[in-house]
Amino acid sequence: MHLAEGMLPLTHAMAWTAVAAPVALWSIRGEQRARQQAASSTVIMGGVTSVLFAATLLPLPVPVLGATSHICLTPVFALIVGARRIVWPTLFVLLLQALFFAHGGLTTLGINTLTLGVLGPLTTIGLWAILQRIGAGNAIGLAIACLAGDLSVYLADAVVLALALSDAAAPMSTFTGVLLGFAPVQVPLAVLEAVASVGIVRLLATRRPDLLPESLRSLRKVPISGASALLMLLAVGLVGCDYEGIDGSVFGAAAEAVGRAPTDSLIDLSQGELGLAMTIIVLFGLGFLAGRSWEQVLGGEGSASPR
Repeated sequence: MHLAEGMLPLTHAMAWTAVAAPVALWSIRGEQRARQQAASSTVIMGGVTSVLFAATLLPLPVPVLGATSHICLTPVFALIVGARRIVWPTLFVLLLQALFFAHGGLTTLGINTLTLGVLGPLTTIGLWAILQRIGAGNAIGLAIACLAGDLSVYLADAVVLALALSDAAAPMSTFTGVLLGFAPVQVPLAVLEAVASVGIVRLLATRRPDLLPESLRSLRKVPISGASALLMLLAVGLVGCDYEGIDGSVFGAAAEAVGRAPTDSLIDLSQGELGLAMTIIVLFGLGFLAGRSWEQVLGGEGSASPR
């Protein structure tokens, strides 16, 4: 989901940024309005932002293939807080990752925000609405909607990269190559995200149904299956292994093949002692925010109004 610096021609990067800027502004204004209506909504957004940061930065391995990738979580969070309010946390998280962790880039910040914070969430919201109309508004339907939202992010990335490299390679060739590179890794992780998404919604439906829209409140918590638990433990337990990130190996390989190798971030604060200190501060701050926010969210019924 992280298109790196240097992959897009400057004209493409500027165009995507021009599209993303008003969308981000629209999201920020929506957040300001939501906080005026219910001050307690700040708590859930703090929790969403911190968990989103961790989920999109944490490399989850697929051991058989020896590669890692990320889950998105923006699809399920969009169902919880709304499509409008999920855009600005996505932008904020991607900016931090570009500056302090060399993930993504500043010139690709616009398109990364659009794919992760707009397209993925809208795909899930739209599919969830359809599934509800046909009587599939249950846990399985939610899992399918979130799985589709995750995969749509990478599908969009493949389209964007194919267009960006079209002056040097056939777009369909790039598109197909990227999809084939991602599928073996991202499909299993999309299934993991679907399981995690249902778990998040069920936890909130049990502990804080007031934070959920009506369509999600019926998904009460049930005991997690052995297969699901094993899948979660396998993914989390192997995080430390030295596998190659699929973002770099697929996106980077496609760009390098036509002579447009990814470059270092325009502003990279991840290097040196100052960078290390800033990284620690960012991680500590987000960790504190996550703990405090989720303590309040799960601590009892609040006054937060549903979306």
